[in-house]
Amino acid sequence: MAMLERILGGIMALWVAIMPGAAEGAQPESAPEPTAAVVQQVEQADAPSLTLESVRGAAFSDSPSDAADAISYAAYFGLMSGYEDGTFRPDGFLSAGQAVRILRRIAKHTGLDAGAETQSDSDWAEAVELLTAEGGGFRLTYRPQSELLITEGDFRLEYRPQEGQEALAEDTEASVFVRPEAELTRAQLALLLYRFAAFAGYDLSCAGDLSLRPDAPRVPGYAKIPCSWAMEHNIYRTIVADGLCPGLPVSRAQAALIFTALLADGTGEPVAAEITQAAQQPFFISKSRNFHDSIQDAVDAAGRRYGATGIQVAVVERGRLADTFAYGWAVRNSERMTAAHKIRIASISKVLIGMAAARMRQDGLVDYDEPLGTYWDATFRNPAHPDSPVTIKTLLTHTSSLSDGALTGSAVRSRLASGRGYTSAVPGSLDGWEYSNYGFGVLGMTLERAAGRTMDELLDRYFFDLMGIDASFYAGDLRDNSELAELYRDGSATLSLSAQRARRGDGVPGSDGSVFAGGLNISGRDLGKVAALLANDGVYEGLRLLDADSVRLMETYENQKTPDGFYQAMPLRYHADAYGRNGIYYHTGSAYGVFNGFSYDPETGDGVVVLTVGASGARDANGNYAICGAIFDAAYHTLAS
Repeated sequence: MAMLERILGGIMALWVAIMPGAAEGAQPESAPEPTAAVVQQVEQADAPSLTLESVRGAAFSDSPSDAADAISYAAYFGLMSGYEDGTFRPDGFLSAGQAVRILRRIAKHTGLDAGAETQSDSDWAEAVELLTAEGGGFRLTYRPQSELLITEGDFRLEYRPQEGQEALAEDTEASVFVRPEAELTRAQLALLLYRFAAFAGYDLSCAGDLSLRPDAPRVPGYAKIPCSWAMEHNIYRTIVADGLCPGLPVSRAQAALIFTALLADGTGEPVAAEITQAAQQPFFISKSRNFHDSIQDAVDAAGRRYGATGIQVAVVERGRLADTFAYGWAVRNSERMTAAHKIRIASISKVLIGMAAARMRQDGLVDYDEPLGTYWDATFRNPAHPDSPVTIKTLLTHTSSLSDGALTGSAVRSRLASGRGYTSAVPGSLDGWEYSNYGFGVLGMTLERAAGRTMDELLDRYFFDLMGIDASFYAGDLRDNSELAELYRDGSATLSLSAQRARRGDGVPGSDGSVFAGGLNISGRDLGKVAALLANDGVYEGLRLLDADSVRLMETYENQKTPDGFYQAMPLRYHADAYGRNGIYYHTGSAYGVFNGFSYDPETGDGVVVLTVGASGARDANGNYAICGAIFDAAYHTLAS
């Protein structure tokens, strides 16, 4: 009877909770505690019926359609709140402290913190107080045969395997200290939810099988059972269609979906169940995986035909990285190429510079139409065309009219301020289009000066750290440079591993622009994630990292082809009727014997990335390197079949 009262009283408490008006970060009003009268009302079925329409009254102006009902549900019951301007800011990330506060509210709303039975050694409310104490934090730990412990002000969450489940070896304890302000990863949140479910008496049964998820091996040991439980109980299926992506943070919109699904699973509340059922992601069926062998055959054939030492390929389907392929050698006759080896991608680096510019514009740090000298505390003007300013936009489109020169900060300032560093072309006019590596060197330095950060720091902050990408303009600054590909041309090494690892940045923003036109080191797999982000209009695995308008701006081009036969966007290129597609955005890159291609179809969200070492640089009819074009053609046609 006590358990029934607890569950029924909790449901009633949810129904009568009051939506808070406070901004996020303030403590919302607490729902009233269930009373004996409330329990009796529920038992007599006299309580008013909650409807989806009534929940939808707690709406926000910026709720995305796929999470709007869950956001309204969480707001209706005071589990999450919005901002004073009427927005929810769904793309913000969930912190550890926010997650635990939400669970505390759930516990209060459902009557779980009022003397309820618990499977933990310590009361949930006490644990929360320790977590939210100033300077405190909690430690997520998987330790076999252990219970939940609280020691020395740290909230230590420890998972204990159920009977019959395989435990990790004693010497493989996984532990991470998380502070309240830190963003929770999906893996960490799964463990947090699992421990709460244990406290709440929810069903913890699960098969523990993640084998259908392509990235299951990357799920930390402590999170394997919690993630399996979250998937099998439809809690994470509200945000996961394919890979679990255990290292990704969780957005506020995703959090609303997850916590609504947790209530649906734990209490059976009908409206939460309705919202959760509608939000379930269909299982992702990948054609590139189903036809992996045939695409691999095409990669192998292209490698042999064009004499490649090594090849990496990443395939994107419907806006997500779906599969990877490799051929040949990373280090000739010594180390086999994999999709994880890092390769210098040459001029494809310009796409990443363009992404940094787009995000800085989005954040109000730069204006594409502002005269460039603004960011150098100087006046830059082409003396032949003083009324046509050189801008970030002209640099992105190769119409800046800058002539080549040295790429140190002092050299750029002196050269451009003196009027010596220009051609006779009109800045901004496609009639004067001229592909400019120098211009992108200046662009990278300009962005660094405007942000006060190096380009590596900008890309890490905006994209790479969130997407689990290890990349750098200086191979010696990679977090892990143990897997680098040696570069070859015509059978001879052009850039050895030792020479690559010796390259280090000076850490001074705006000091050196020599690497920005083509120096980024990244793996084919990670560059595939970048293609997925752009192909999905700025969303990576459910997280918006770039506004859709920013991506559209990167794709914007004038109705005039360049002398090289493509439409110049900012800085992407567009080619119509290519490789069986109505059109693709793409960029090529070559240096030190690499011939690379980056592409995606904006209509379908498909994409193909090809990185090669030591191959022929022959071109195909679309202007891409023939080895890349052959693989583009095979992969795109396979995805369309």
